[in-house]
Amino acid sequence: MSNLEHSNFQITKTKGLASAKYITKRRRLQYSSRRVRQGQLDFQSIMPHKVNVQSLPEDIVLRITSKLTLKEAAWASVLSSVWKQACVFHPNLYFGIETDPGSHAKGEEVCSDPSKRMLTISKFIERVDAILKNHCGTQVNKFAVKFGLSTKHTKHINRWVSFAIASKARAVILDLSPNRNPFAYDDNYAFPFQLFDGQNGSYLNVLQLESVTLGPSPDFCGFANLKMLDLHLVILLQDLRQLLSKCCVLEWLSIRRCFELSSLCVPEPLCRLQYLRLQNCAFRSIEFHAPNLTTFEYGGSPALMNFSKCLKLKTAAIWIDVTNTLKYMLTGIPSILPNVETMHVELLIRNEMSGFTWFPLKFISLKHLTMELTCWGNTKLVFQLAYLLEAAPLLEDLHFEMLGLGPISCPVEDVVDIMDLPHYHLKTVCITRFCGNDGQVELAKYILKNASILEHLILKLGGGEGCTSRVYILHGRKEAKERLAPLARDGVLTIL
Repeated sequence: MSNLEHSNFQITKTKGLASAKYITKRRRLQYSSRRVRQGQLDFQSIMPHKVNVQSLPEDIVLRITSKLTLKEAAWASVLSSVWKQACVFHPNLYFGIETDPGSHAKGEEVCSDPSKRMLTISKFIERVDAILKNHCGTQVNKFAVKFGLSTKHTKHINRWVSFAIASKARAVILDLSPNRNPFAYDDNYAFPFQLFDGQNGSYLNVLQLESVTLGPSPDFCGFANLKMLDLHLVILLQDLRQLLSKCCVLEWLSIRRCFELSSLCVPEPLCRLQYLRLQNCAFRSIEFHAPNLTTFEYGGSPALMNFSKCLKLKTAAIWIDVTNTLKYMLTGIPSILPNVETMHVELLIRNEMSGFTWFPLKFISLKHLTMELTCWGNTKLVFQLAYLLEAAPLLEDLHFEMLGLGPISCPVEDVVDIMDLPHYHLKTVCITRFCGNDGQVELAKYILKNASILEHLILKLGGGEGCTSRVYILHGRKEAKERLAPLARDGVLTIL
């Protein structure tokens, strides 16, 4: 070996050893950090000897503490007076049974024993009051309470909300559902709109409420800078339209399981709204004027919807609770969401569509479609998914996940009523849980025959549970190789 080669060898060896040492040291630090978080290792024992944690500058300590939870900050407060003082300025105040340093109670135990529950609630309230009493009351970013409380604890919760208002908290989260009956509406805490005015309400950017009641608020001035509103299991005793009209910069709105809400018509423009989620309510009519809305998620029964003024709405996720969901998807949804380009749909298909061969409306912009299907019935139910190619002429990517199907199905006898129509844009089709069901095979054959520029047909074998899963996989592979492979161009069919 020449001197130059020997020198290069030594350099490479040195770099390799240095890299290995670095990786080992990093893994050791990660492991030690995890043990510190779990309370298994003393914080100071893993620090380099040249760094004195107790003498770190105050601004560094504040920065470190801001990244910790309240529970972790309480552990760190024993290091020195500087660390203890840093807890007073903690910007994220999250109070829940699992983060209370002095509590080890499990939610199930608290819920099953009324006396334990009352004791735990009392201790929780005392703990929150003690922390807030010692807090500086400024520089709060997030104030959150996740604990099963009710109208009986109104004075305590109001006091905490007043603290959040006074500290100019940007996010307020009240989740009062844990360990209590979420349908005990009469026992709900009433959110105190009366505590907010035009000045102190202007600091709030995020409001998340669960298992509370929103009562009438005729003198409420609104939230001038509220960007995110999340309502879950909320009882609405006021017109939600009035509340939304006073949130002019709202960007993100979610309403879930608010069962009394049957109509949500907001004709006033919400010019900054970009995301809207409506799930598991009792809607009969929905109307929004949101010119910048881009994403819409809906779950529930069919409702009259008007999004004609939401021209930028390009992404949607839909779950419809109706028996004939496929027909509703092909006829109802295109009229509601004509400009959507990407859509995820969850359907329960029970009945086949009879006498249905044409489409008055189509998905004129849809390019990417993902469908999660639960199919109960004969083979024709699955094959009728071929109508999607006619309903979405610009579709490029189509993904199915099929649940509830078995490999043994009735012979396909009268499925030829779907006319062969060439599709000029479909490039990728994926069928997950392909088990060789006759409906799946006929659907794949239709796609291979009519998608003129198809590049990939991917069959992900599966279905069934436990020992039956292997039977489904073997049958699916056999059917794909025997009935589909001969029809596919080279490189198009992939069996996984």
